[in-house]
Amino acid sequence: MKKSLTPDFLLEIGCEELPADYMPAALDWDDRGTGLSYAANRILSEYGVVWKGIQCFGTPRRLVLKVEGIDPEVRKEEKGPPSQVAFDPQGKPTRAAEAFAQKHGLRVSDLVLRQTPKGDVVTAEYSVPVEKILSEAIPKIIGGMAFPKTMRWDSSGTRFARPVRWIVALYGLQLIQTQRGFTPSKRVSEGTRRSGPQKISISSASDYFKSMKKAGITLENGKALGPSSSGGAIFGLPFSKEKQAKLLHELSAAAKKLGGRLQDQTTEEFEWLLNTVTFLAEDPVVAVGSFRPEYLELPPEVLTTSMAKHLKLFSIREKSGEKLLPKFLAVLEGKPLKPAMVMDNVDRIIEARFTDARFFYREDTKSRLEAKVPELAKIAFHEKLGTVAERTHHLAGLMRSIADQAGLRVEASDCEKAARLCKADLVTQMVREFPSLQGTIGGHYARADGEPEEVSVAIAQQYWPRTAGDPVPTTALGALLSLANRADTLAGTFGAGLKPTGSADPYSLRRQALGLVRILIEPPKGVSFVGLSIDRLFDLSLQSWGARITAERGTLKKELREFLRERFQWLVLQGAHHDLPLVAAVLAAGDDDLAVAWERLQALRRLWAGSGDGKRKTLEAAAKVAERTGRIVKSVKGLQLPDVVDPAILKEPEEKELWETWNRSAPQIKEHLERRQYEEATKIYSALYPVVHTYFEKVFVMAEDEGLRQNRLALLKQIHGSLASAFADLARLPLPGRNLPGLPGALEN
Repeated sequence: MKKSLTPDFLLEIGCEELPADYMPAALDWDDRGTGLSYAANRILSEYGVVWKGIQCFGTPRRLVLKVEGIDPEVRKEEKGPPSQVAFDPQGKPTRAAEAFAQKHGLRVSDLVLRQTPKGDVVTAEYSVPVEKILSEAIPKIIGGMAFPKTMRWDSSGTRFARPVRWIVALYGLQLIQTQRGFTPSKRVSEGTRRSGPQKISISSASDYFKSMKKAGITLENGKALGPSSSGGAIFGLPFSKEKQAKLLHELSAAAKKLGGRLQDQTTEEFEWLLNTVTFLAEDPVVAVGSFRPEYLELPPEVLTTSMAKHLKLFSIREKSGEKLLPKFLAVLEGKPLKPAMVMDNVDRIIEARFTDARFFYREDTKSRLEAKVPELAKIAFHEKLGTVAERTHHLAGLMRSIADQAGLRVEASDCEKAARLCKADLVTQMVREFPSLQGTIGGHYARADGEPEEVSVAIAQQYWPRTAGDPVPTTALGALLSLANRADTLAGTFGAGLKPTGSADPYSLRRQALGLVRILIEPPKGVSFVGLSIDRLFDLSLQSWGARITAERGTLKKELREFLRERFQWLVLQGAHHDLPLVAAVLAAGDDDLAVAWERLQALRRLWAGSGDGKRKTLEAAAKVAERTGRIVKSVKGLQLPDVVDPAILKEPEEKELWETWNRSAPQIKEHLERRQYEEATKIYSALYPVVHTYFEKVFVMAEDEGLRQNRLALLKQIHGSLASAFADLARLPLPGRNLPGLPGALEN
């Protein structure tokens, strides 16, 4: 943010260590408006404070707000009594005017009259020192933040995520006198835990950050807002997560020095771990530890999960492979006096964790995965939906149905085996210890049991993609199992009345639906789900639940389709919100086969983006054909129009020409559409424009003769419906203007 000639305001909220999971929202990284920057904007705007920039910062023990360029005074305007009450008939001030002026420290002569819809009103206009405003605003700013849980720590009854121990509030050089609960503001901050009871004196708002750096405290950047004026709009400014970026660089350099690399940095698990260690230390230092190589016999996911979840450690993989090295990286609070002793302690803790994991693995593998299947009858999926064992009986049939519709060749025995074993790891000790490894561990155990590799991989990938950034299953069988699992879950939960609401989705159904859509439009290599009917898929899914679903099936199916459609639309618009009209046009032509809908959208995007290759002009001409024919056909919606055109009734030369041109074009368009060659079909369709334009110039479609009118509407219905029902309703596209270059006349009928 730019330097300001007016003083800056600095607020530091010192507290007990905040949970690392709270910090991203507290710094407004998520843009939900619950953190410090947005709270400051709301409260300061309510008070009429004018500022030029806002940004927050944080560590586990402090949340910091910097507001640049605050005007030293806040202009206030307060309405008083009507003029006829404030002054008598002779124009002398009444007691009401005197009291109103005295209330604001003004003379009666300082009051002004303002016109309002209800007449003239006496108004007090005055300035308030911003220091006084800030003193009142600070407690409200602190209280304006939202956290998952808050607590009370003294008899004042005030609440915060953790007890507030000190407050620093400075406007330039001046201390702002205020308090939150029983904690008053001072010029004194505190150092890190390792520095002991270190007191840091802050002389001015501008010196704060130098003082923190000198004390070895690294603040992470939060959301930046501005510029603004009182009541004006705000917008987010670019900001960098400097502390996190520096820490990631140090971790990567340390891994490289050890001859390895960090795990995949695109996963949600890695993002969580990096966020966590960023907000666990005020002075982070990277240290190296090791464990005995014999533990590498365990599945790598077991080791990485144990290190990350329990100890917040980073595993290290081979530089050019997926195997783990017997090393790890830890992020410590400051450089320890005896680093070797500290890391020896960490090594001992991780040794105990890995020993437990090895015990679980050996105990689990004493019996085959198949032997664990009967125990699934003891695990409830949901009180309204029976047990997990019942669910597995649904999956094989759904997998075969999906494969049949999409024309995939998979062994029925593999479907049966994968469906039967996919949930068996839920009863293992390993999954009880590490719930996030369900599916992954099942795949390892199936492989150890000698099950077919296809089955083992499918079991391991049944929950893929778990998050938006995760990969989709890599095999046909894995994709089938994941699709069946998600469709079954959605049908069951919707049928049990467990649909998500606007603010709550306790069963992660949006994520389930999003994963289903991703698999359909990002299938494994060599796999296509073109031909898969969403309607039929949910029909079979609802049937598989039998009597456990009592709601009306037709209504449920409609709700499920709409739910999936919303997820499809959300996904394809990520980073391309300007494509909304294109998506609407494609979905208007059908949303039952989302794999095909995705192909149609890709083709429409290519046409829309075309410039020098003439594709955009082709699309514009085709859109005009669709718009003109569609508008009149849609205007008689509700009437039963014939599907067949009777050439004998054709009367005008222009309609005969249109019929002949359409007769020549229709078979070619149909053939291209059947082959899913949408751009070729659009090109032929666009060539109809001159004939269509002339037709509407010369022919009156809504003739009085009913037979003639119906015949003309039938022809237009055929032309419009050819692309609108199999590719996209091009009439929905927001094309500029109504005329095409070189073609005379308006397009209005």
